[in-house]
Amino acid sequence: AVLKGVKSGKSNTMIRKTLVVIQFSISIFMLVGTGIIYNQMDYVSKKDLGFDKDQVISFNLVDQNQRDQWRVLRTKLMSNPNIKNASSSSSKPGNGFGKNLMGVEMEDGSTEEKGINLYRIDYDYFPTLDIDIVEGRNISSKFPTDTATAILVNEAMVARFNWSNPIGKRFNFTGDSVRVFKVIGVAKDFHQQSLYNPIQAIMFMPNLNNSQILVKIDKNLKSSIEHIKTSWAETFPNTPFDYTFLDEQFQEQYNTDQLRGNLFLGFSIMTIIISCMGLLGLASFTAEQRTKEISVRKVLGASTGGLVSLMIKEFIYLVFIGAIPAFAGAWYFGTDWLSNFEFNSGISITLFIGVLALTLVITILSTGYFALMAAAANPADNLKHE
Repeated sequence: AVLKGVKSGKSNTMIRKTLVVIQFSISIFMLVGTGIIYNQMDYVSKKDLGFDKDQVISFNLVDQNQRDQWRVLRTKLMSNPNIKNASSSSSKPGNGFGKNLMGVEMEDGSTEEKGINLYRIDYDYFPTLDIDIVEGRNISSKFPTDTATAILVNEAMVARFNWSNPIGKRFNFTGDSVRVFKVIGVAKDFHQQSLYNPIQAIMFMPNLNNSQILVKIDKNLKSSIEHIKTSWAETFPNTPFDYTFLDEQFQEQYNTDQLRGNLFLGFSIMTIIISCMGLLGLASFTAEQRTKEISVRKVLGASTGGLVSLMIKEFIYLVFIGAIPAFAGAWYFGTDWLSNFEFNSGISITLFIGVLALTLVITILSTGYFALMAAAANPADNLKHE
């Protein structure tokens, strides 16, 4: 309605063109922003996190009585050949961890007090999540002293203290010269937290009495879950069974950004529709204003294809003008948003090229009809009153 109400003239034509440029600039910005968000969410979903999160059931043991019965429950769970492994721990990927002030043996043999991230695991934690031990060994029931003196660390911990040989390095709780723990193995780094965060240095202490349970299902997911429910009901008949999938729980950390992506997509569609309406209005107006010019050109020998190309070029020019501020803004805000992630997909030039190509196709299709109608018209009909 705004475009229709503007009267003809050079200044008014410029207003129409300016509005179309602004509309397409917003559309291009929104499309690139949507692409950046969806690329990052795709990167998040496909990135190797260093552990196997697929078909892993997670549930809690809510009190000491349940924790004391864990080995009984685990024996029942493992009687099903479709269940690959089950473990207990005081934390799990996607959750936090404790922090203690501890004495740490440095590379030169001295001891310094350091804040250490840690949580407790049982013998099966690393096998359940398929986390590799890259140096030394895992804790094992074959070594009775492991539960009292052994610990594992991840590669980030080795890098933090610049250990050339981490096996045998000692930790002790500050002020406690009796409780000394020695590193027996190094676990491969994995993402304990979301990709917003760097991989933290973590210590893993043996403990057979934990609250967080992880069960890895190998196959037949539905029947395996039924077996877990039955085993739970037999062990804890008075407590309802409540579980989640580890991959879904881990992915919940990105819910806000997924919502942002959906909003960007919705607004992108809206702005494209509005831009196309403005473009159609301008194309119709331009074709009408240039009817006599096109007729004269055609009488002088111009081809229909050449005339269509001549008219479309004007609109393509507007798209390129609108793309300049749109690309600059999208690059700036996209880089700023991705900086929230310690691990990100970056911004691909291909995305910008793809959005520009899509916009050009939309422009050509939107304006091509009016250009073709004007170019194909009989010049005699348009010039007979002259």
